[in-house]
Amino acid sequence: MASNIYPHTLACTSKTTFRCPSNSPIWTINEIAESVNGKILKWGPPGIICTDTRILAPNKNQWFFAITGQHFDAHEFISPELYGKGCVGVIGNQVCNNWDKGFVQVEGNGNVNTLNSLVNMACYARNSRFSGVLVGVTGSVGKSTTKSMIALALESLGVNVFQSYGNWNNRVGVALSLIGIDRAIDIAVLEMGMSGKGEILELARMARPEIRVVLNVGDSHLESLGSLEDVARAKGEIFQESKLGDVCVLNADDPLVANLTVPRGVRKVFFGWRRGCDVRLVAAQVANGGLGVQVVLEKERVTVKFVIPSPGLHLAINACAAAAVATLFGVSLAQVGISLSNFSPVQMRSELLVSRSGIKIVNDAYNANPISTRAAIDLLKDIACNGKRVVILGDMLELGSTERESHEKILSYCCDACIDLIGLVGDRFHAAAENMNLIKTDYIVVTNDAEILSQKIVKRLKSNDVVLVKGSRAMQMEKVVDVIKAM
Repeated sequence: MASNIYPHTLACTSKTTFRCPSNSPIWTINEIAESVNGKILKWGPPGIICTDTRILAPNKNQWFFAITGQHFDAHEFISPELYGKGCVGVIGNQVCNNWDKGFVQVEGNGNVNTLNSLVNMACYARNSRFSGVLVGVTGSVGKSTTKSMIALALESLGVNVFQSYGNWNNRVGVALSLIGIDRAIDIAVLEMGMSGKGEILELARMARPEIRVVLNVGDSHLESLGSLEDVARAKGEIFQESKLGDVCVLNADDPLVANLTVPRGVRKVFFGWRRGCDVRLVAAQVANGGLGVQVVLEKERVTVKFVIPSPGLHLAINACAAAAVATLFGVSLAQVGISLSNFSPVQMRSELLVSRSGIKIVNDAYNANPISTRAAIDLLKDIACNGKRVVILGDMLELGSTERESHEKILSYCCDACIDLIGLVGDRFHAAAENMNLIKTDYIVVTNDAEILSQKIVKRLKSNDVVLVKGSRAMQMEKVVDVIKAM
């Protein structure tokens, strides 16, 4: 394939469920033992790596990696019942009595933190099993969408492209992504998230991306970091140990990103609206009655116009970032346009659904912060509608000292947007509505539980309405989506 940069290489502490993809690569017991610096105490056949007993599957050879952490210990779930679920071995500190399947004991005695061993396995996978190019993407918003756009554009080269699954962007998720990259993969695209200082640096050390992307810096994780400048420094950790030959891709429109420090001699590539960007966003406008976005991109005086078949003007800057990465590998700008014309939204991220009765639902329930919530409200305003425009919002978390102000600003933004009906879930939005004297208005419904709100709100919906559902992950706003879908 053609490549402008690497021709020689291209010939669980969260509530996330880390599922074992059907195409996960096989690990031998010797590779497992070597990667975790462990001892083989009981032999077991080759298999794939899994960290959740709930998703073990019969007829699949799976090694259960028993992760331990500060508040959990997966060793508690080891029992002979796992035999019938496809478990052929355990990687961990100990097994139950009479265990007769494979067992690789991690280095050390007693309650060794096997999460560190999982990271060691990931580093082994990156160093010894994957010889392709790795793209790492971080930012306050848009990571999953941009990751998927990059992968979609790169597939046009006819090479094997891997992208991390769902929201696998924390320590466990990135580790499992690396462990799950098949040897035949040419390019891997991983997203990297964080909630505090030092986390992105650890993920970057684990993954060692040759292409390092920072999309933006926004009002998220302020509870632990304190300020936007601190968020920027934490995101910028992805650049900290980049080396000659790597490429750092930055959003020129975000001063906090554009001014991040990059090691001397490392190439920088800029994307955004600004003139002089390596890939420039020339125009973006609503298309197809608000259900699509027409985008014009420019690179080296070549322009391309295309329509992304998904709602949300914010997708245009994601597409620009994806083009900045894909063209590094030799994908033409025209081909980027063709590829992104076939883009489908990531699940629960501006995902357009239709209920049984015809209600349009914008399922943006995966997560929320002030930037992404404002963008989602703008998206709703742009969709052609013959009925009511309805916004259902769950609390935005991890905002620290800006929490009260942020929720009031979003509620004010909804009112200014002339939204017909607003549903609010959580103590923070409840307090915002009270402070703004909106609690008893006819067009606002407030509860502290997503299921209760969904029962109240559906009574006021009709078939020609358009509904946006959004909130932080812990608010479980997908419960509202499920109830409306069934109408």
